[in-house]
Amino acid sequence: MKKKRSNCGIFMNICNGYRLRPSQIASGPRVEIGGQDFRTLHTLVLVDADSPSPGHPYLRDYLHWLVTDIPSSTGPSFGE
Repeated sequence: MKKKRSNCGIFMNICNGYRLRPSQIASGPRVEIGGQDFRTLHTLVLVDADSPSPGHPYLRDYLHWLVTDIPSSTGPSFGE
């Protein structure tokens, strides 16, 4: 899987399973999706794997939002 970049105040590489501290996510991320093949579409998913808390994850795998069909040449605001 290719790493996507997100900007949470500073640039940092993130990938599946990476944990962020609350101080790192005080503001929403700016997501950059790139590639040379303009026909490639991406999907961006935000889930909470242990919602509402790690000690009581009764809503585990809660889907916050999903953006599909994001062209490589643009950002997630151009998806469905």
